[in-house]
Amino acid sequence: MSVNYHAFQSRGFLFSEYEAVSQQWRTRFTGYDPSRIQKILGLHRNSDYLYLSYYENPYRLRLQDGILEKECGQAWTDELYFNETMSIYHLLYYTKDFPHSDGPWVSNDSLDGSGSRQPMPDPLLVPFARKFTRNLEALDRACRLCGGTPLEQGDVSFEFQAFPQIPVRLVFWDADEDFPAQAQALVRQTVTDYVHFETTGCILSDLLERVEGCEGAAI
Repeated sequence: MSVNYHAFQSRGFLFSEYEAVSQQWRTRFTGYDPSRIQKILGLHRNSDYLYLSYYENPYRLRLQDGILEKECGQAWTDELYFNETMSIYHLLYYTKDFPHSDGPWVSNDSLDGSGSRQPMPDPLLVPFARKFTRNLEALDRACRLCGGTPLEQGDVSFEFQAFPQIPVRLVFWDADEDFPAQAQALVRQTVTDYVHFETTGCILSDLLERVEGCEGAAI
């Protein structure tokens, strides 16, 4: 099963809808001491909140009760989706004392050794590739609108910053007479110094939704 499968299943669901999981993680971060993670990740905080960014959007952890909030206009909301919430909680929970942010680029679905299994269609990347088949200009435009940095791989490729310490590369090959369009997500092999390998599915799902949203906004 693809490492992206659970993230695909959780798409569109608010974190609060997973009541047991929501309570577990909020309890885990209630009364959280952010001094260690603040130093490692270079984060800002005050007496009430720990601040960080995810895909360049501001978020904060409420230290008193472990609730995550996202800046929305001039206000903050705790109505976050499952994948974005787990990405942030996992970063704060799994980051090692001395993480490495370099290392070779690898496909995110290879981090758990799944390359030795029978391949299955990826539930995130296959529909995404189908959506942008024969539509390279739209994909390029959407990735630029989402703040991506263009690369020279495939037919269209961009690098995005999920977190300052976690870049993600999206590489797209258009369809030809022999093969359908394909998309690949690349992360640093050392990404598990910061998050669980399955977290990369959540991060990827959020990226693809952002790109699809930017494509719609550009029309």
